[in-house]
Amino acid sequence: MSELEHRILVVDDEPPIRKLLSRILERAGFDVVVASDGLEALAQVRGDASLRLVVSDLRMPNCSGLEFVKRAINEYKRDFEFILLTGDGDKSDAVTALRLGVREFLDKPIERADLERAVLDAQARLLERDQEAERVRKLELENLSQSKNLDDMSRKLGGAEQEMIDRLSLISQYRDIETAEHCVRVGLYSQLLAEMAGLDQNVQRTIRLAGILHDIGKVGVPDEVLLKEGKLTEEEFKVMQRHTEIGFAMLNSSDNPVLGQAAIIARHHHEHWEGSGYCTGLSGADIPMVARIVSLADVYDALRSSRRYKPPYAHLDAVEIITRGDMRTSPEMFDPMLLGLFAEHHGRFESIYNSMPDQLV
Repeated sequence: MSELEHRILVVDDEPPIRKLLSRILERAGFDVVVASDGLEALAQVRGDASLRLVVSDLRMPNCSGLEFVKRAINEYKRDFEFILLTGDGDKSDAVTALRLGVREFLDKPIERADLERAVLDAQARLLERDQEAERVRKLELENLSQSKNLDDMSRKLGGAEQEMIDRLSLISQYRDIETAEHCVRVGLYSQLLAEMAGLDQNVQRTIRLAGILHDIGKVGVPDEVLLKEGKLTEEEFKVMQRHTEIGFAMLNSSDNPVLGQAAIIARHHHEHWEGSGYCTGLSGADIPMVARIVSLADVYDALRSSRRYKPPYAHLDAVEIITRGDMRTSPEMFDPMLLGLFAEHHGRFESIYNSMPDQLV
């Protein structure tokens, strides 16, 4: 989609405010649709796929703005931008909305200039994501759509790609370790990072293909460790760490140069820039560049994905954890140059995720 329709859904239970917001936006050239509460807004969204930009009050009867945002995101697989109108006492709901991915909040009473700016900014973000999604679709594994499974991929790929997908399929035949989408997304994020880092196109292509197999060694981890829902014990974690060496052994036996890079990635993608990772304890520039790239890509997608032991994080929460750290992750784990590129262009990672979400959640 090269251009966005100038169509906005305005949701507010107070008729004078609803009318004021509509008038401001219509005078600015937008086509406005209105709803008096969250339930009516959901009906509007259901019936009109072009409604992606929403200006909504937070506090409304029947169905609040926050509940509307949650339901719209969960029920409709659509890329939304929400602008929420807040007042005194709405702080906790605003924090929840932030975690859902809402980026724009306007304090009441609303100023015309602030509303117009927020809408234009939201439209610009939607347009940027649409353009990026289009670019990603052309990039993705011979234009495969997100709904295709590994068998479909195998039929369209040849040579090294075919061999790698065969090996990846071997994992899925035995155990449901991760979704196919996760593995392919890590490859795509890795190609994107390689491109932004200025690596040549052959390296970009190689890392996309090789990155798919970063966790292939998990096939050798016992079920009681791999599929455990709770926290691993120290001994269990040592067992889990062996997947890096198992993956290296599986892939290093191939004469294919792409699989040779995949072997390096499998072995070193859990190394940390400050030296705290595994399996060999490398640090800094001693860690192969391909492994540094896949490490960051893997952490981002792991945060975004649903796992047995955690729900998925929203995009901005994942960015916050990677760039600022939490109890398990710190920015010192990553190559500073790559981390800077990620922080500057994280929206492109979100576009890749949105273009190929998990099919099994």
